[in-house]
Amino acid sequence: MPPQSFEVDVEPKVLIWARESMGMNRAEVAERFELSENMIKKWESGQEKPTIVQIQKLAKIYKRPLAAFFLPEPPEEPPLPNDFRTLPEERRKPFSSKTRLAIRHTRRLQSLAIELAKSTDSEIHTNIGRASLSDDPEIVANKTREQIGIDIQTQFAWKEDDDAFKEWRKAAERLGVLVFQLPLPVEETRGFSLPEDTLPAIVLNEKDHIRARIFSLFHEYGHLLLDTGGICNWENQNGPSKIVGSVEKFCNHFSGAFLVPKDALLNHRLVKSRANTSKWSDKYLRGIARDFKVSREVILRRLVTLELASWDFYRMKYKEWKEEREVQKPKYLLSIGMNYKGYLKEGPISEVLIDGFGNNNLILTEDAKITQEDDENLEIKDKNRKYWIKDNGMQLEIYTLRKGGRQNIPRKCIRENSIPFVSLVFDSYRKEKITYNDVADYLGIRTKHIPKVERLIEASV
Repeated sequence: MPPQSFEVDVEPKVLIWARESMGMNRAEVAERFELSENMIKKWESGQEKPTIVQIQKLAKIYKRPLAAFFLPEPPEEPPLPNDFRTLPEERRKPFSSKTRLAIRHTRRLQSLAIELAKSTDSEIHTNIGRASLSDDPEIVANKTREQIGIDIQTQFAWKEDDDAFKEWRKAAERLGVLVFQLPLPVEETRGFSLPEDTLPAIVLNEKDHIRARIFSLFHEYGHLLLDTGGICNWENQNGPSKIVGSVEKFCNHFSGAFLVPKDALLNHRLVKSRANTSKWSDKYLRGIARDFKVSREVILRRLVTLELASWDFYRMKYKEWKEEREVQKPKYLLSIGMNYKGYLKEGPISEVLIDGFGNNNLILTEDAKITQEDDENLEIKDKNRKYWIKDNGMQLEIYTLRKGGRQNIPRKCIRENSIPFVSLVFDSYRKEKITYNDVADYLGIRTKHIPKVERLIEASV
């Protein structure tokens, strides 16, 4: 046996912990390895020993440092956040690896922010208050708006949805909340919140529509007020249990009342002109939503809450809009099995992939190359054509990439990590508390992007 492939002693419980913490079953791991599921089972039972090369591959699959596999026992980790997804039971699937990694990543950023603040003598002021389920969400929302200090005239003056999102995000951050944006499976979660007495965090789904993210921001803020952080999808208010349903109902109500205050809605010109109706056209709903910078669904739900529309009408429109979105979803060109994932490496494309695509009527040339800036952005370039590869956890979907699809990594870094966190990292570097490589590690970028990120941050601040 070659020296680099010698067998190593690994605690079986550690292997099981590493796999389960990624939300993977043995069959999925075996497929990535091109080994039998029985071999993975033997490793985890101690009947067989993996080689060092195999452990290195497991480290990549499970996104763990190599040293973690040589621990004498699984480390203690906080449990997953509360599951507040109000999906029907048949659709309540276990959290995917991407969602679990996002939670792990966010907790790391929370810890880093607290450590960096202490090392640089930076004060952390968290002032978000508290609420209970017995409180009136309308009153809590009004008090929160007063605390934040953004009046309805300012809100209406924002020209674009992006302006609204940026200002609302800054407002939450001023109260001591870290607000991150990460790419998450939209069908699984719209966002989540992690309460922490020193520095709470909210994570929004970067793949979601900007107006949906605005609503999610204050839905999750509602969770922080209740001190009941968790993972949400706010699709409806009928949770799998009374407590989940009541918490989500409160947070939905709070977010709607915060973004669309009662008096502002009742005095809106389009509402006043239709005061004696319970049915609202899309034209009217879009016009009102445009001013408040929220979705049509949020406006209609507020009208229902204020008894200006019925729940039957809301359910009818919700179903209609959902069908519209399904039609508008981008359709992938083809899909291939997860067994091809191991061949998705940066550089010239492998013949195995060329054959795999060819079997699905997508012809690639030998000039095709795979480019990858990060785990979420994998592209295939073939002369003048570009394709985007999406891993949905069950198969690899191939889409035609729109022109201009290359991401601006420095801007993406700030968008995802937030100005306060990125600023804290650079402040720590300037005070010689961390190294240049630490900056790249904490921000999830390559060192070549650091100067541009720093310039953008200086301009932002």
